[in-house]
Amino acid sequence: MKYDLSDIMKKAHNFYKTGKYTWSESLKKSWKMAKFSVRVKEEIANMVDYKSADDKAFTNRLRKENEGYKPAKRSAYDNFNAPVSVYYTSNNRGRFGSCFVGD
Repeated sequence: MKYDLSDIMKKAHNFYKTGKYTWSESLKKSWKMAKFSVRVKEEIANMVDYKSADDKAFTNRLRKENEGYKPAKRSAYDNFNAPVSVYYTSNNRGRFGSCFVGD
């Protein structure tokens, strides 16, 4: 693991300039901050994405529930075999007297 030494020294100088810390304290503090940030980045990289794992489990459960699903058979009532004359009678006139009725 590599540390950004330039950044560590800049932070140490900034701590020292405030007058709250001695030079050794500011170096120690900046090194602790650098090590902590690297550790946090590693933890974030190794973290498990719980949302995607939860989504996968949900989809797998739905697939198992619907494995034996078969659509219902259509009945004779669903099939309405009406002739065209039901919709297009001789007295149906559209706009400007055309036979087109808008469907």
